[in-house]
Amino acid sequence: MSDVALELNSVESGYGEVQVLWGISIKARAGQLTTLIGANGAGKTTTLRTTMGSIRPWRGRILLNGDDVTKLSPHAKAARGLVLVPEGRQLFPDMSVQENLEMGAYSRRARARQKENLERVYQAFPRLKERLKQRASTLSGGEQQMVAMGRGLMQEPVVLMIDELSLGLAPVLAQQLFLTLKTLKQQGITIVLVEQNVHLALAVSDYTYVFAEGRVPIEGESEKVARMDEVRRAYLGL
Repeated sequence: MSDVALELNSVESGYGEVQVLWGISIKARAGQLTTLIGANGAGKTTTLRTTMGSIRPWRGRILLNGDDVTKLSPHAKAARGLVLVPEGRQLFPDMSVQENLEMGAYSRRARARQKENLERVYQAFPRLKERLKQRASTLSGGEQQMVAMGRGLMQEPVVLMIDELSLGLAPVLAQQLFLTLKTLKQQGITIVLVEQNVHLALAVSDYTYVFAEGRVPIEGESEKVARMDEVRRAYLGL
């Protein structure tokens, strides 16, 4: 099996007649955290949605563990272990924490390991174990994000894509969630992260792609990208 868990080759897509992605090529290596940074509207979220299949790619190929999954439905991709934690969390507000988590274990491969994955969620987010019966709508923003990530883990991910992990969260909570990402990575989960908090994203990730106007003009190991003058000026305020 390839050490590249997820690969996009020259992917183009958009909405209606409007092209957003212009030949995006990225690789997420197995067991690493790959981050996508860039200004709002640069194409990061569109890349995740196209990868997942909620937006059909116009051109290019998407490979999961070396298999071409370009034309598969989101449901079929999820069954193979490609999981997206969407921006805005998209929980079921009137359902309990436990019910929201169980909604993640709908595929056959996830159902088979529901008990073990639930335990993994509790280890990653101990607070959720205390809130199991609580309705999702009554949780804080940080707790809701934990449920969204927990639901993703319940899907037995091979590649976990997370869109805007820290959006709307207090800095302390954001840092806690980023530490959790490092733990998940150590457990062997490949993570692709879209993130506005560039400082934190560069600090925890292995490899970074910088998006601009639907293209990727800069890429490299995160430590090197963090030292690039154009990145420091544009995204780090230095």
